[in-house]
Amino acid sequence: MSVQPYFFFWGTGHHVKAMDDETEKRARVLWDYLCLQRPLEKCDVIIGLGCHDLRVAERSAQLFLDGWAPYLLFTGYLGKQTTGVWTRPEAEVFRDVALAMGVPEDRILLETAATNTGENIHFSYQTLRENGIPVKRLILVQQPFMERRVEATFLQQWPGPLEDTHCIITSPLIDMSSYPNPAVGTMNQLISNMLGAVERIRDYPNKGFQVKQEIPTEALKAYYWLLHAGFSPQ
Repeated sequence: MSVQPYFFFWGTGHHVKAMDDETEKRARVLWDYLCLQRPLEKCDVIIGLGCHDLRVAERSAQLFLDGWAPYLLFTGYLGKQTTGVWTRPEAEVFRDVALAMGVPEDRILLETAATNTGENIHFSYQTLRENGIPVKRLILVQQPFMERRVEATFLQQWPGPLEDTHCIITSPLIDMSSYPNPAVGTMNQLISNMLGAVERIRDYPNKGFQVKQEIPTEALKAYYWLLHAGFSPQ
């Protein structure tokens, strides 16, 4: 008799089935919904939002090196994924990645106080104003499954006039199957993070944190299917 493999899903107290075709199919529905894949345009500044994924820093630095903007700003102190793991602000760690890739130090700005996405947006705006950098067009860089949340947060919480500001959201150019690694976690953890992102897209507009975003029926069905399968939002 064959035995269905299970993984213990740390932090939830639940056992979750190993990845099968149906689970992957439902997870990909969420991935495709959460990733916006906006086309790039030349901008005034690239803002890399801090997290535990150094590929975000690498993507931000490469965009600068490719000439998409003349300034690179990294924002972030320590968040839920880096608190107790990193000993330095996310923005400083990201800066080191950019310097190693060849970004000139005088083109890098740091914001080292933000602990969540809303603060990333607010404090980045303040940092740009303090440094006398006018911004009409900007690129925000985060993890792929965070693209939709970042856009919704920007549209709600950017302190400047939105009618005069154009924002493009992007992320490392990786597919869902390539996302997991030892630094960011397993596919199970990615699914948990995507469930959490969907919940925040659903709930945060009522708290004033994000603008309202439509969640298509297919994405909602995938969300509830994965919950029923034993995955927990993070």
